[in-house]
Amino acid sequence: MAYEFGRFKSITIDKRLTTLVQRERFYHELCHILRHSGRQLMMPAAFRELQEWDARNFTRYAALPLHMLKNYDYKQPEILDTLSEQFKVTPELYADRLQRIKLKLSCNPIRFIS
Repeated sequence: MAYEFGRFKSITIDKRLTTLVQRERFYHELCHILRHSGRQLMMPAAFRELQEWDARNFTRYAALPLHMLKNYDYKQPEILDTLSEQFKVTPELYADRLQRIKLKLSCNPIRFIS
């Protein structure tokens, strides 16, 4: 959960969560602090949903920056586990990010993943 009191900003993460999930929650809450303003409880539901979508999207990019993913062999059968371990994110987050990269590359002829 992210808090803002004037110029003071704070992120609180539940320590009972796994380290990987804590890291993902941190990125999510960091997005709220950096990119959003206002109190979500006082916003229309559609605007709140938009901010949550933005925070989930930010998490993918912040946790797994594209420039850091270019030098891996994506044909390895254990690539999801390897990158999940190296970037300290859940395999689900990495799989989602990889799927989005592949989708983007299928629309753009830039060569990144063989």
